[in-house]
Amino acid sequence: MPDFPILLNLENRLCVVVGGGAVGLRKVRSLLEAGARVRLIAPEPAAPVKDLENVETVRRCYRRGDLKGAFLAFAATDDREVNAAVLREARETDVLANLADAPADGDFTLPALLRRGDLTVSVSTGGRSPALAALVRDRLNAALGPEWAAVVEIAAALRRKRLTVGMKTEYNLAILRRLLDGGLPDLIAGRNSAGIDHLLEALFGEGFSLAELGIHLPKEMT
Repeated sequence: MPDFPILLNLENRLCVVVGGGAVGLRKVRSLLEAGARVRLIAPEPAAPVKDLENVETVRRCYRRGDLKGAFLAFAATDDREVNAAVLREARETDVLANLADAPADGDFTLPALLRRGDLTVSVSTGGRSPALAALVRDRLNAALGPEWAAVVEIAAALRRKRLTVGMKTEYNLAILRRLLDGGLPDLIAGRNSAGIDHLLEALFGEGFSLAELGIHLPKEMT
């Protein structure tokens, strides 16, 4: 069956990672970036102490009960029996679990992510080939440069001013399509403020500009 894609708000939610190797630590970092509270269960995490300052680190092997209060669980050890035990506890306690060694056996898989500010593009193969998902993500990386973070900011500012809401969806899409067809991403990449203002005036009338939207282009696109 196909997966059901979803983006979760993990702010201040407890997520438990079992396993402190490279895979587990990647998940820890991603969870911290999402604002989650993280509990790491591992005898000897392969990370400097300073990298775990905001992590509840339990330096021992997994024990039943370690998932208490968790919203998500990640079994990322190199021991399949331990990972299976984590999954069993998760199923018994209604905690969603991800298994690094057998993604299809868990409740969810993790896509390869491309982030540009608030723009998130995820690529998934349903856990069948994470490496292929990463390669596709890398190809999209060239097509969607850092300027797309500012594209999102401009689209959001227009929405806040109710220039693309309260209308029919077709109108909203038409406005955004005209911005993109007018070369907005390239104008941003070239830090061409005058060109962007000209495009905005053509769509919304004289005097409409980045300044009107309260947007300042970054000095560098990174």
